[in-house]
Amino acid sequence: MRDELMRDELRGNPLDIVGRWVAEAQTADLPLPSTMTLATADADGVPHARTVLVTAVDAESLRFQSSTPTTKTRDLAANARVSAVFHWPALGRQVVLQGEAAELDRTTSRAAYPTRPRQLQLVAWAYEALAPGLTAPDFEVPSGAVEREFAAADDDPRSATAPPSWTTVRLVPHRVDFWQAGTTTTPPAKTRFTRDADGWRSFPVLP
Repeated sequence: MRDELMRDELRGNPLDIVGRWVAEAQTADLPLPSTMTLATADADGVPHARTVLVTAVDAESLRFQSSTPTTKTRDLAANARVSAVFHWPALGRQVVLQGEAAELDRTTSRAAYPTRPRQLQLVAWAYEALAPGLTAPDFEVPSGAVEREFAAADDDPRSATAPPSWTTVRLVPHRVDFWQAGTTTTPPAKTRFTRDADGWRSFPVLP
């Protein structure tokens, strides 16, 4: 399967390929196949990276959910430029994206909330309870506070709907790199997609 996937010919809309590769990682039973590392930078250029769970990929963008304010949403408010990485070592595949990201409207965020696992919903409500009393950027909390608020949210009927701090972030890439591993007799391959006013173009680059 891996040899077959490594010979994937990449053409068309790169986000269609991203969606297909995520689906194929899921079919291969890889853990958390839609997890992506997101790198942001604040107004002073200080970088921050973390993993996020991508919940939607369409022809124009990727989406994930978060609470706000967090380091990522504060960074995006000051500097919308981001980079992100999907990595599936078992399949010999990696995708690197560059583009801009921003929060979407409240209605969109509320609609996404019921699709999230219950654990993430309860974490969102724990954040809602604790964040107002915290000082950015450290967000230090008392020992056991997250666990207590998590449990309290599970007993609270309000947790069936999204808290005010729940948000959806949309990443619109302008460059997407696809890396495919080689074998003992073939080199790795890297294909770059760039977008301009005329649409997407693709070409090989050094891996």
